[in-house]
Amino acid sequence: MEISKNVTWKTLGEKVIAVKVDTGEYYTLNEVASVIWKAIDEGKSKEDIAEKICTEYDATDKASVLQDIEEQISEWQHELLIL
Repeated sequence: MEISKNVTWKTLGEKVIAVKVDTGEYYTLNEVASVIWKAIDEGKSKEDIAEKICTEYDATDKASVLQDIEEQISEWQHELLIL
């Protein structure tokens, strides 16, 4: 899993702003989605990302966090932001 080469992005405060180069569509990611995005850029697995979110946000249900991550990644794949 990796960020599409057709996407450029920057961090603005705690948020990520991603832009599809070919269409100009842009996405402003909330704080948690930004954590997921940056971890994908670092090559982290879904399980590693879930662990990071559970630790940083004091979440106790890792299975639910992992499911939310998978849903977010699936949405980004549908939008061709993530390959």
